Amino acid sequence: MTDYAEGIRRASAIGSIAYAGFAAVDVLLYLLVYDRASIDRIIAYRIAGVGILFGWYFYARSTHASLRQMVVTTGLVLAATAVLIALIASELGGIGSPYVPSTSFYFVAIGVLVPSPWRRTLAMLVPVFVGFFATVTIAAWATQPAAWDTREGVTHYLVSAFIQVSLLAFAAIASHLLWASRAQLYRARRLGRYRLQAPLGTGGMNEVWLARDDTLGREVAIKVLRGAPQGDDDRWMRFEREAQVASSLTSPHTVKIFDYGASDDGIAYIAMEFLRGLDLADLVAGYGPLDVRRAVHMIRQATSSLAEAHEKGLVHRDIKPANLFALSTGDTPDFVKVLDFGLVRELTRPLGHDTHEGVTLGTPAYMAPEQFLGADVTPASDVYGLGSTLYYLLTGGPPFDDKGGDAGLWRAHSSHPIVPVSQRRGEAVPPALEAIIATCMAKHPSDRYRDATALRKALDDLPMIGPWTSGEAVAWWTSARLTPITERKRAATSSKVVTVSARSPASRE
Repeated sequence: MTDYAEGIRRASAIGSIAYAGFAAVDVLLYLLVYDRASIDRIIAYRIAGVGILFGWYFYARSTHASLRQMVVTTGLVLAATAVLIALIASELGGIGSPYVPSTSFYFVAIGVLVPSPWRRTLAMLVPVFVGFFATVTIAAWATQPAAWDTREGVTHYLVSAFIQVSLLAFAAIASHLLWASRAQLYRARRLGRYRLQAPLGTGGMNEVWLARDDTLGREVAIKVLRGAPQGDDDRWMRFEREAQVASSLTSPHTVKIFDYGASDDGIAYIAMEFLRGLDLADLVAGYGPLDVRRAVHMIRQATSSLAEAHEKGLVHRDIKPANLFALSTGDTPDFVKVLDFGLVRELTRPLGHDTHEGVTLGTPAYMAPEQFLGADVTPASDVYGLGSTLYYLLTGGPPFDDKGGDAGLWRAHSSHPIVPVSQRRGEAVPPALEAIIATCMAKHPSDRYRDATALRKALDDLPMIGPWTSGEAVAWWTSARLTPITERKRAATSSKVVTVSARSPASRE
């Protein structure tokens, strides 16, 4: 994802400059050949295209969008600018315009600058071809019907279209080969004593790879931060702080950090334990809401990790299902690990010392009302995240929908009551558990459990809920391996139950 985003940024910058530069060609063609064209419309089309490309450039620089969102946005931007070039071509010669072959510039630029699997490349470039030639064709029929009566013009148009289709196929193949070769080279590279073997996932600003620690002879998960220089860069500072904070925690329910550093070419990395299992977001998305005992069992373990963090004056700030991981192997399957301390707040540091204080940090579907305002947080903010996550485990969905966007989620978390778990679940759950969730998700921090230790005590004292036994956990995972995850809610879940998630899932900022 990082290489792809960097390629998009390069393409958007070069495209903006090139698109603006071709205005000189517009003027030259107008003055020397097509003096009956509307120069006002040509200038308007060119300015609109430059504006779209500059907007794309700033979007590509600042976004934390998913890969799918980046591909869709890129396809739409390229198609829109291609349509504008087609409108310029309709002014400067129609189907016989020198601009008819211009889509070749798109194909070459994307193929070279944004190496991608061929399907992804086609998803970006097919809209360019269709948008351009559809616009030129329609414009010619509407404004220059006589152009279709000349054999020379039609031949030029059809040959150009055929060449562009060939170039489109060539760009997809070339882009795929470049992408495959770069991935192979990357897998073969080393980061310190770690030899990268296979990609495991992407999220936010990071990539995660399976790697081999040749010194100790073990498999590790390597979280990689690419394209961020050391020093004052906020991403590097946050990445380094995650490694330092997580490595200081000793709870067995916190992901273990073995090492962190940076390669000679500026790639920062964190080496952590290699986990086999599922994060709780994938677990529920693939298999549905959990047994009440199992959900409580998992949240109780998460409180053990966070209790240590809270005692040390640390607030996680991004507690959500994707950051809690259930192991599928070992003597105790369903052993939960807390991941991703990249947004941690150290309460001993003055407000404003942490990066981006005063800015919304976290994942809106699960975060406390005060986090939306960029206000200072307390351990009670993590308690809210645990309550939201427990709600998700029991109902299969977050407490509030996101139809109103982040603003709608803020209003809901700040003022709307939650729908009772029993009502969403369709079956009764113990009233005491409903009360615990309601306390965790109280609108004001002072009305919640003070910290994870207080929540753990409430869960320990919960009446009428038996234990989730190790035998039941083993039986569930055995059954799950025989019935892999289905793609019911998440488009990118694993096809097997044994996956790795030392990744840092995308957080909103």
